[in-house]
Amino acid sequence: MIERSTAQEYLDDMHAVGITRLFQPYLTAGERAAGIRRVRQELARLRTELTTQRDLVAEENGATSAEDLKRRAAPMNLLLLLHEQLLDEVNDLERSLSNGKPLPYSFEFGRYIFGDDKTGEWFVGSREQYEEWLKIQQFKHRLDALIEKSQPAREQLGNVLGELSALSSTHEKRQKKIDNRKKRSFVLRRIAMLVILVAVSGTVGFHYFNTFRDLSLVAFALAVACGLLIPVVIANWKDPRTRTTRKQRKLEKQMLELKQEGSQYRQSYQPLELQIKALEVHYNRMMDTWQEARLVKNRLDTFIEEGQPLRDRVNGIRGELDELRLQREKLQKKLDRRQKRGAFARRMILHVMLVLASGALGFYLQYTGQQDYGSVMYGIGAFCILLVPLAYIDWKNYDGKLESKLRQVETRMRQLQTEGKQVMKRYHPVELQIKTLIAQYKRTRAGITTTEETPVMA
Repeated sequence: MIERSTAQEYLDDMHAVGITRLFQPYLTAGERAAGIRRVRQELARLRTELTTQRDLVAEENGATSAEDLKRRAAPMNLLLLLHEQLLDEVNDLERSLSNGKPLPYSFEFGRYIFGDDKTGEWFVGSREQYEEWLKIQQFKHRLDALIEKSQPAREQLGNVLGELSALSSTHEKRQKKIDNRKKRSFVLRRIAMLVILVAVSGTVGFHYFNTFRDLSLVAFALAVACGLLIPVVIANWKDPRTRTTRKQRKLEKQMLELKQEGSQYRQSYQPLELQIKALEVHYNRMMDTWQEARLVKNRLDTFIEEGQPLRDRVNGIRGELDELRLQREKLQKKLDRRQKRGAFARRMILHVMLVLASGALGFYLQYTGQQDYGSVMYGIGAFCILLVPLAYIDWKNYDGKLESKLRQVETRMRQLQTEGKQVMKRYHPVELQIKTLIAQYKRTRAGITTTEETPVMA
């Protein structure tokens, strides 16, 4: 077969396979079985070609990122989704035939694949949908043209607003300085500082008047200068004509000019902006009413968001139950080993063997004339004899501890199982709805619609 290079040609191939004819009631069982085998072979071939073509498209176009790769491969991925849904329909038909159930409802799928290479949005639909999509794209081109036309005015207005914002910030800082300068505390702090300098300078001049006459004169001169500055500070505080005020007036004049310039740009841009907003609202409304799959996806996202806390809790309960099961198995194995016949006897035999070995070694050492070492070994043997009842008590206590831990683990497991059942009662309906919406979304996204033909018994 000639290798297909476009998505539309692959979609035509899917229609040429004749999947929908398998659901016609007039076919015999043999004809339908032969058709199913042939369709499976054709679908397997098409899947191989689609996968290869998708990889070739990505390589030929030189995708530079995962998003770019996804966008370029979007039409082939949509056809692969359609292929998956068609294969599911064939499987449902085959199960109905094998179980003697009525034939599933027949279905149809779009004969046109269309979309936008720039956005990566592709759809499968009928001729009417394709023509409507073309109208929407023409509307979108008109909207893009208006946006492009308004771009210079938008940029100029943005620059003016940015410059005005910077000047407003500077104006606010300077105004704070002017407001602080008008406060009484501003001049009082400076007068207080000058008074302190007069007092300090006068004290220094008086103290060194007889010893360091030059230093004393300088101090007196500084005190006089600070005293003369006090009325100057008061007069300057009452005078509103300062350098900061002049800068502020100049800045306000610049801001006024920018506001007038921005108003002119806004007057020229505002009609286009209102028109663009109206067109965007109309375009989004057209897309929402046309694209049924998007509405299904919104419902699906709502249910997924609603069920996420319940799903997280179910996963948490399952994880904790798995850990508790492992812990219970370890505790049960320890108890089984300790409760086996002869387990305690082996422990007691070990103590007896230690007693006998210590006694025999002590007797040998005493026999060879090493009474001190022999006495030590006899003492060790006596100590091992005393350990026998303690070992029995410890054995029983440890058994009790293991049984207590095992009961705690089992109690916690029962609590988690009870909680898990309660959570699943709430999550199960949401999960079924999510699965239903996922299946509906895939069918709608692939352009499959169910016909109203009444099924017959297979």
